[in-house]
Amino acid sequence: MIHMFVVQATIDIFLIDWERPKPVMSSKDGQKSEEGAVSIWRTYFVANEWNEIQTCRKINPILQLFTTVFFLHVVGFQYLASADPYSSFSLDSSQYRSGDSRVFRFALGACVFLIIGLIQWLFHTLFYERFICDEVREFVDLCSMANISVFIMQNAQYGYYIHGRSVHGRADTDMKDMYNQLKREEDNLCGHRGLLPNSEQQTFRAALPKRLRTQYDRVLNTLNMQTNQPASRMERGAGKAADSFLKSLEAYAVLNRFLSAFVDHSLRDLDYMVKDKLLFESILDVEFEDTTEKGFFYNDSGHSFDAVLFYGNETTLMIFDILFFSIVDLLAQNFVLAGCLTYLMDLILVEIRDSAGKKNLAKKTLVDERFLI
Repeated sequence: MIHMFVVQATIDIFLIDWERPKPVMSSKDGQKSEEGAVSIWRTYFVANEWNEIQTCRKINPILQLFTTVFFLHVVGFQYLASADPYSSFSLDSSQYRSGDSRVFRFALGACVFLIIGLIQWLFHTLFYERFICDEVREFVDLCSMANISVFIMQNAQYGYYIHGRSVHGRADTDMKDMYNQLKREEDNLCGHRGLLPNSEQQTFRAALPKRLRTQYDRVLNTLNMQTNQPASRMERGAGKAADSFLKSLEAYAVLNRFLSAFVDHSLRDLDYMVKDKLLFESILDVEFEDTTEKGFFYNDSGHSFDAVLFYGNETTLMIFDILFFSIVDLLAQNFVLAGCLTYLMDLILVEIRDSAGKKNLAKKTLVDERFLI
């Protein structure tokens, strides 16, 4: 659990903006003389959506704990944990009843908790995601509409890539233009959203070459050194803050050009290949390819990047909740108290993950934290 929190709160993530400046007409002769600015609001919007889905889960913790306590305490499943051979959902004062067996009580509470969680997971996976709302796939669609790709490095040379490059070439437009773009996609009058031509595959597992990581770290380390450098008395205050902001803008532009060039195969010494994982690689969840000279983007099911979110770690979170719930109950012999404390612990974990994830997102994407809500 601690390892999962540390990994998710320290991932390297960058939002690649594919938008190009629009030419501005000169007021004198009507000729195109200069390029206009690219709006940053699309990047802020995608960053905020990522910030929101960081702690989304497939089960509802409140419903999970309420239902578990209901069956154990109200329905009376807790009375089945007694050490005597008699089974009853109610307590009869006229009949002898031995004390609870700690082993039976732990097994009973864990089984009820697990069964309810499994029912919720099946409902969410088989029905809710397909017919109501799939937060992860909707985020991928949002990236396509915003003309923003997401580059995630979970480890030094391993991560995920979400291809959000717009098939229309631009996304910084008005409502009418956006409606026409969606209409063209609906009528199949434009290309597909996938990274490869005539492909709909937008999400990939990425095994990255070492030189890419070296170049990426060089830009960020230079920025951190310049930002953390002690300022003289004359540079302190607003001047220092403005200087740090300008350096962040410069680093953002450099990383945006570098990563977009890598995805476009525009770098001579840095390239990658798109392929499917071998069966043995998929079973063992490993990559056998050598990434010394070339990287590899592996096609996935569309959900692989949720490994850096709560969404893709439901099993770990469920096991933690079961163990915490059971330990509190074994100490206090009270399922209601165990449910309340488990809910409180979930709130604390979500708050910690939200805070740490927000700070990391602002630091790694170079997006001003004040715009993350």
